[in-house]
Amino acid sequence: MFAAPALFHSRPRNPNILWLMTDEHRPDSLRCYGSPWAYSPNLDALAASGVLFERAYTPSPVCVAARCALLTGYYGSTTGVLHNEAKLPADTRFLTWPFERAGYATASFGKKHYFLAGRHQAFETEQGMTAGDVVTPEAYGKGYNPAAYDAVQYPDAPTARLRRRWILAGKFPAPISATPEEQNVDLAIKWLQGHHPSRPFFLRLSLNAPHTPVVVPRQFLRYIDSARIDLPIAEERDLAGAPARVRVLLRDFEGAQRLTPGELRKARHYYYARVAFADFEIGRLLTWMRSRGLLDNTIIAMLADHGTDLGDHGLLQKQSFYEQVVTVPYLLCWNGLGRKGVRVKAPVNTISLLPTIMNLAGIVSPSIEAFPVRLDGSQDRSADAPVFSEIQYGYQKYRDDQRQVMIRNGRLKMSLFMERGQSGAHASDPDGELYDLNQDPLERHNLFNQPAFADMIARLKANIVDWDRRREVAGKTS
Repeated sequence: MFAAPALFHSRPRNPNILWLMTDEHRPDSLRCYGSPWAYSPNLDALAASGVLFERAYTPSPVCVAARCALLTGYYGSTTGVLHNEAKLPADTRFLTWPFERAGYATASFGKKHYFLAGRHQAFETEQGMTAGDVVTPEAYGKGYNPAAYDAVQYPDAPTARLRRRWILAGKFPAPISATPEEQNVDLAIKWLQGHHPSRPFFLRLSLNAPHTPVVVPRQFLRYIDSARIDLPIAEERDLAGAPARVRVLLRDFEGAQRLTPGELRKARHYYYARVAFADFEIGRLLTWMRSRGLLDNTIIAMLADHGTDLGDHGLLQKQSFYEQVVTVPYLLCWNGLGRKGVRVKAPVNTISLLPTIMNLAGIVSPSIEAFPVRLDGSQDRSADAPVFSEIQYGYQKYRDDQRQVMIRNGRLKMSLFMERGQSGAHASDPDGELYDLNQDPLERHNLFNQPAFADMIARLKANIVDWDRRREVAGKTS
């Protein structure tokens, strides 16, 4: 699991690194992932020039836990960061630091969203903003009437465990230059202008889009034909087999049933248009860099922290293990790869990102729980290798102190509450899920409590126990 496979034997030395990151970004928002309603020419071009991972799983379906895993190479059950209010230990070591020791200048602009008990940080320079004052995730700024900007806001739910007034759709009320996305790209360009060419650079552009607030400069709405958006929206009878945490917890504070059909259609339209806007801003940075020769020897990586529900399974937002939440876009492009248009079908975890870039750049990776992936498609022969994701609700008054873990192994995907070092919950646990993704790609038929699948569940639990054990052994020897 922890071996570092050789990727390619011939490569330039000290390539620059450009890490493009988005938030709450589902794969079907990009044309290169097969979506006929998407508009994403810049990211599509990256995919055509490099490697696209068709089934890329996040280490956690929530922002902070996923980002901490990406930056450290350790899963949340090792660092203790499994929800959005958790902090990394003070002695945390980041995978960006070996790049600095190798002579790289490192910088990140935009969304940070990791918390430390200590004062150190992942990048030498960390600047930029997430949302800004014009529109926050839950409110338009002073002087802006949401009704004048076609806004859809999640209705107040006084009885819910958590009360959220997310802006799920709306026009951005100020010039595009006032968007955090535009401003963060400008900061990245300014940093590159002052960067000394004697040092390679590691630059991350971390956009909040398409995360809430789902506000869009109005010119991007025309790129998405809302009539073409075809999302499978479950009816109430389809939700009977959903696990209790979905029916009891998630639908309580992020249920799509609180929106009208028209509001839900608008939320989807604006979401995909916001992705088109993010694609434009990414293209603006790439165009500027290309015009100055800064992409000639630059590894470009693009991924999101997690996806989102848009009415699927009766939900909005994240924190579930459904495919549209737990899978993300994941692209790698570099002239040194010598290959274009590769599509890797085998499931991978995005925690592999920085170890893979280290391998390409010739930097020795520290002993961690993540490992590089192959970029030539040969990994497809190991398509049955399991991938994992984890979450803990932490502060939501629902099994808060317990870890929930997902495993995808071949065609099967299971999730359940299961602590490290334990064999897991009984097969009748109301929070368990098991899906055959070949037969049931929409995950509407939960097989977890059916006696005929008890042996499959036992084998998948054994896979989780083995994964936990190997990580524990690796930690003791690091």
